[in-house]
Amino acid sequence: MPVQLPLSLSIRPRVDFSAFIAGRNGEAVSRLRGGSDPFLYLWGVSGSGKSHLLQACCHQEQGQPAYLPFKSEHGLEPAMLEGLESFSLVCLDDLEALAARQDWELAIFNLFNQLREADSRLIVSSDRPPAQLPLKLADLASRLTWGPCYQLFPLNDEERLELLIRSAERRGMTMSVEIANFLLQRTPRDIHYLTLLMERLDQASLAAQRRLTIPFVREILNL
Repeated sequence: MPVQLPLSLSIRPRVDFSAFIAGRNGEAVSRLRGGSDPFLYLWGVSGSGKSHLLQACCHQEQGQPAYLPFKSEHGLEPAMLEGLESFSLVCLDDLEALAARQDWELAIFNLFNQLREADSRLIVSSDRPPAQLPLKLADLASRLTWGPCYQLFPLNDEERLELLIRSAERRGMTMSVEIANFLLQRTPRDIHYLTLLMERLDQASLAAQRRLTIPFVREILNL
């Protein structure tokens, strides 16, 4: 299981590859599931599934993985990266949040080298390709081009519909196409939001012992 890091830097329990609709990202997903690249770089707009895929890699990892989301957590220090070379997989999410910060850049550069020496793997995500990161450390910029680089594309409406219906099934619920369309027309459409939305509906359905209907969804989400 993924290590429980300080500041609650843990992954969500249901975020795995089976819950991800690949769409145009099939090649990237296949490469990640293979789990053989020493280093891999993912980039894409918010909501394209970067965090989901990093966490899915952690769920799949047979050794000891670590997942650090830089954008969503506060109070992080570069010293947190010390010792991570003992992990079999390290996933660094939202790298752009630390770009142009020399202490962090040096710490990530050192971690990159240490992981390679230990035959451990590193997967990094960002909102832009490596060449567009405002990095001050040229050696780190060079390291970030050492492995496969994939742009992730957001799902289209048909794929989002499939995501909602499949997510409901995984939780033991039945969601009709009508309800899924109802949600997509009234809520944000990025993968992260839809994942949290399904968790909320699952909890509400269990607590109320009610199946998913449009009136029930309206009530829970105040739509």
